Amino acid sequence: MKFSELAANLDRMEGTNSRNELVRILADVYQASSAEELQPITYLIQGRLAPFFEPVEIGLGERLLISAVAVAYGVPKDEAARLNRQTGDLGITAQRLAPAAHRDTPAVAEVHRRLSEIAAAGGAGSQQKKLDVFTGLLADLDSVSAKHLVRITLGKMRLGIGDPTVLDALSFATKGDRSMRPILEAAYNRTSDLGLIARTLWDAGEPGLEALKVRAGHPLRPQLAERLPNPEAVIKKLGIVGVQPKYDGLRVQIHKDADRVSIFSRNLESMTEMFPELVVAASALGAQSLILDGEAIAYNPESEEYVPFQETTARRRKEGIQELAGRTPMRAFVFDVMFRDGSDLTQLPYERRFEIVEHLLAESDTLLTAPLMTTDSAEVLTRELLDNISKGLEGVVAKRLDSTYQAGARNFNWVKLKRNTSGQLTDTIDVVLLGYYRGKGKRAEFGAGAMLAGVYDSDQDEFVTIS
Repeated sequence: MKFSELAANLDRMEGTNSRNELVRILADVYQASSAEELQPITYLIQGRLAPFFEPVEIGLGERLLISAVAVAYGVPKDEAARLNRQTGDLGITAQRLAPAAHRDTPAVAEVHRRLSEIAAAGGAGSQQKKLDVFTGLLADLDSVSAKHLVRITLGKMRLGIGDPTVLDALSFATKGDRSMRPILEAAYNRTSDLGLIARTLWDAGEPGLEALKVRAGHPLRPQLAERLPNPEAVIKKLGIVGVQPKYDGLRVQIHKDADRVSIFSRNLESMTEMFPELVVAASALGAQSLILDGEAIAYNPESEEYVPFQETTARRRKEGIQELAGRTPMRAFVFDVMFRDGSDLTQLPYERRFEIVEHLLAESDTLLTAPLMTTDSAEVLTRELLDNISKGLEGVVAKRLDSTYQAGARNFNWVKLKRNTSGQLTDTIDVVLLGYYRGKGKRAEFGAGAMLAGVYDSDQDEFVTIS
């Protein structure tokens, strides 16, 4: 498949507001693809080169892309930047500057290969190499293809293609309806790799999908908790429950595969480099292979107090990690285990999985077991909730003790109770409008994409912004 063919279909997707039509167009794309093209296409339509859990970044920001667009189409950089301010969408900017047609655009697989070459470039002179390769690629494309190439590179596709759309499209492409969706979704929940799902479906069909198992190094989609308004509602619906603190930290999925440790976020992004102390602690665990689920939170080593969430999230930066690890080290409160030494544990009841966690972490000072108590009393659950809130935590999570780990599911096997879980907005504040952002893409048409608001700080005699 030529990249121009894929781009034309992406344009059709952009032009529809119907999800059913979006699914149909994407199904047509899959049917027109060869088996070798399925993975590149699946990643590219989501603005990626690889699954989300692989830390593969093209590494060209908007400023560098403006330079590349200017060079590729022979216009001054200032002119390209000015046009981009008007459009609010660098993809549209590239489309307006590019020639309308091109004699022979490269294949999708070739575009994916060249973007991967850009992503892999590193060391001295790598920025110029990235620009040169990208500029050459732009020059090979027609205007519509240029628009979508730029959007892919920025990771801003503006198509509304989420995971469910891809899964439905794969089902329609093979069966003509959504009948394959449950099988596809189950395989995706175990592997978190839509490209792998697409290729496996084409190569091996339903048996191949069912053969895709949980394994260390490939994150599962996390189990999520539902909400209920109060402890009484929790006990009425669940009966006897296991109760654990709800920490104000970062959800982490910790994988150990022999000597290799990987850490993933709730959104399945690689966070391994951000948590060196968790990597060391996981490496020291006795099991050869593991997948743990927990919450990472930073603490003050002198006072042993856990720090505010903002200091925990400081680990998301790319520099100064070792300094932060020394000043505010991390601990992870582990509440589940999904895999150990080649065995999938997700079908075990939670009570048994928690026993395994306790055994695995008995000797660790960094990976700690999240405390668990059981009750069938709304009064006891209320007391536990208030006690955790008084300690500065978010609240509690109540869990069915007989529940399996349902990757990707949000259901009442787990229920979170926080300070206010009614789902209603009960507090308001008065703010002062301090400014606005013009916005990008469709928001640019309105003249304001977001408002900047603030509140008065009487101590400093100034207005400070809020978010």
